[in-house]
Amino acid sequence: MDSPVDPMERRAYELPTSAAEAPPSASAATDATTPWREALLTGNVLWFIRLRWAAVTALAAFGLAGLAFPVLMRSLGLRPQVDWPFLAAAILLCANLAFLGHARRIVRNPLRGSAAWNLSTQIVVDLLVLTMVVHFLGSLETPTAFLYLAHVVLACIFFSRRHSLLVAATAGSLYATCVGLERLHIIETPGIYLDPLLRRALTGHAAFPWLTLISALGIYFIVWFLASHLSELVRNQERELAEANRRLTLAQREKTRHMLRTTHELKAPFAAIAANAQLLLKGHCGALPEPAADVVGRIAARCRRLAVEIQEMLQLANLQSAEEQPAPTGLDLAEMVRWAVARVGAVAQERRVIVDEKLEPAAIVAVEDHIKMLLTNIIANAVVYSTEGGIVRVRCSGTPADGPVVTVEDEGIGIPAEKLPRIFDDYYRTEEAVRHNRDSTGLGLAIVRHVATSHRIRVRVESAPGRGTALTLRFPAG
Repeated sequence: MDSPVDPMERRAYELPTSAAEAPPSASAATDATTPWREALLTGNVLWFIRLRWAAVTALAAFGLAGLAFPVLMRSLGLRPQVDWPFLAAAILLCANLAFLGHARRIVRNPLRGSAAWNLSTQIVVDLLVLTMVVHFLGSLETPTAFLYLAHVVLACIFFSRRHSLLVAATAGSLYATCVGLERLHIIETPGIYLDPLLRRALTGHAAFPWLTLISALGIYFIVWFLASHLSELVRNQERELAEANRRLTLAQREKTRHMLRTTHELKAPFAAIAANAQLLLKGHCGALPEPAADVVGRIAARCRRLAVEIQEMLQLANLQSAEEQPAPTGLDLAEMVRWAVARVGAVAQERRVIVDEKLEPAAIVAVEDHIKMLLTNIIANAVVYSTEGGIVRVRCSGTPADGPVVTVEDEGIGIPAEKLPRIFDDYYRTEEAVRHNRDSTGLGLAIVRHVATSHRIRVRVESAPGRGTALTLRFPAG
């Protein structure tokens, strides 16, 4: 029987570091279709290469079966096939290695049209090898000719209607050529069936080969028509979605720019109100009656809170902006932590919280302002949500092989396990956090999320109500 889970035990949550949150580049916002199509085709290239390994294995296994079990195959009425399966497998193997090398170059350095060229070449090579397989197995006696349909359907998925029609026409032409050359006795094959009477029964009637050929070609083009029509409908929907996404991205960028302008414009009036409130409180304009001093004090406190909120909104908007970000530079992580600790020193003193720091030098490459924002928000949170007289332990280690590590641990109010996945959302605050500190904006950890995502920093949080919170940052190595 499972032991009961202690609700006060610390639970862990790791922030996803997906690049999906990274702001889109300007080129991506300008053209929603071309990069998307190229990325999709590149994925199809790699998938098709993996599929071909299965074909190589099947052909090699067929050849080995003919080599190792000829008696068994003859007992089944089949002629053992040895030479051509190995030849076909070798051709596909060499071609696949070449396709794979080209695909890796595409992934490293995407060039427009290169993925489509790779896929087209793969299909042509496959059709040629398939024609050889169809010929040796029996172009009219076995249903292997219908394997052409797989490439027709794949071409409909990968390419435009015109391009896929060309593939269907190529497949039909290769099959018709194979049948024609066999019927004219220019090329001969004994086929896979041992019994000549069976072969004669399958192909003996004079009209049979031509009816089979015409039927096969008709089926190819019917399948092409249906598959290409459906694929075109799907592609049109995908284009519309990509265009809608592009418009949403542009709208979000415009919204961010508008928020930045508005917030910048609010800074000066609030700064003036705060400065004048301080002048009044300090008596530079004469002594204030106690009720008036109380009102002005509340105005000054509100201005301080709004100034912090405006600053955090500006930071978050700048991080979310698609504009060019500052270039990373070499930094000492310990110095960045020390700067952040000093930054929150006044708040720690006011709350009588001790910050115990042990910092080792650690080299990182990052944007200095972003790392300062990240560390300041994390350490400030630890101080603010600590109990009075508590301790916040800050550690920086540069020795781990997988990169420098910073840990910030407090003995504060903690976070319930079910709320951990949401603490990095914009403006999200737990009820416990609101009761403990009403002045927070709920943007600090959203800033942490954006900086961590853009710098590939792994963030792990361990917490429990009343047991405090430990937050670990693992920076990329070197």
